[in-house]
Amino acid sequence: MALTTENNLEQRIARVDAAVALREGDRVPMAPKIGMAYAQTAGIDRYEALNDARLLRPGVEKFLQTYPCDLFWAGSGYPIPMMETLGTTAIRWPGATCGVPLNQGFQIVDGTYMEEDEYDEFLRDPSHFCMTKVFPRKHKKLAGLAKLNFHEVVEFGHYASMAAFADPEVRQALLTLMFAGEQAVEWQRNSALLRETALACQTPLGALAGQNAPYDMLADNIRGFLNVPMDLYEIPEKVTAAIDIMTEYALQNVRRLKNTGSKYCFMPLHGGTDDFMSLEDYRTFYWPSLRRVMEEIIDCGMIPYVFCEGKYDTRLEVLREVPRGKVIYMFEQVDIARAKAVLGDTACICGNLPTSLLLYSKPHEVVDETRRLLDTCAPGGGFLMDCSIVLDHYKEENLEAWFDTTLQYGRY
Repeated sequence: MALTTENNLEQRIARVDAAVALREGDRVPMAPKIGMAYAQTAGIDRYEALNDARLLRPGVEKFLQTYPCDLFWAGSGYPIPMMETLGTTAIRWPGATCGVPLNQGFQIVDGTYMEEDEYDEFLRDPSHFCMTKVFPRKHKKLAGLAKLNFHEVVEFGHYASMAAFADPEVRQALLTLMFAGEQAVEWQRNSALLRETALACQTPLGALAGQNAPYDMLADNIRGFLNVPMDLYEIPEKVTAAIDIMTEYALQNVRRLKNTGSKYCFMPLHGGTDDFMSLEDYRTFYWPSLRRVMEEIIDCGMIPYVFCEGKYDTRLEVLREVPRGKVIYMFEQVDIARAKAVLGDTACICGNLPTSLLLYSKPHEVVDETRRLLDTCAPGGGFLMDCSIVLDHYKEENLEAWFDTTLQYGRY
């Protein structure tokens, strides 16, 4: 093991900045997507970590002192206490409530929280629809919100509508929201503690904030991941109108995120993969709103850190349509040589080293793949070393091989 930790915070920041600006620094930055691997390092299971992110602190400190990362990924995940309070049905997590083993991760459930015949109601008043339909359907203990009416604003009707707040189910929902709010503050406080730990280890912070693509906001969170692709053919005009609303929400959120001080804005892309959408539909329904949000992120002084999940080979030419040296594209499955050829003069790229390789292969195989990636992507700059998906557990000998090879062979 020949890992080194001689770099200070400023050197690491400069190294990543050079890659984003499409220049060669002193070496290729090491920026792996670390998730619950911190729990493994801390010697706790994921149930414990998701219950109290403070328990991850020793793992974060030990991991970053052992494996010199040039960016920190928080990896604290969804908070079990808050999901228990809300009676969340949109996510399954380790523990007795969902029956998931204690050392497995959370699972996102693809649900339908807006039926096809409810598009018009959503388009008329999306905020009211989300409050009285989507929230109660995603969280069992918010069922009472479905009984509220925020449309009555005229005299006697306005006062009469207040009677709903005397309903026991409504009152329970409001109390639930208050308690969940306190838990949200605690979750944010604990996440900040992990970031402080990373900075103490001289590790620059990655994205402190995130924003989904407008299409994914609709598909992932409201209509359903499998429903929207069918809606594109049956009611495309309503899908477009809904995406327009999501775009406005996203732009407003990005402007709020500007005040967090985050240098990067993480954008996980879900529904626009080669497997789920044709290139024509991608250009029509997915890319225009995504690009608009990315441009807003850049205008707000942040860097879009875009995770192109799934296969993305046919999208590469489209991804060029962004300002030069202002975007990071992270890939899960792509022809990385072609990605470098197409995007190398436009955006920084990273990812694509199979996370499964780090888990199940032998060190010499990790070394070979790491060297191949460096030979292909490092020349000219604009490349961060990263794995394909979030690393939740690892084999020490493989991680050491990966870091050692990058630190030594990735020098310019």
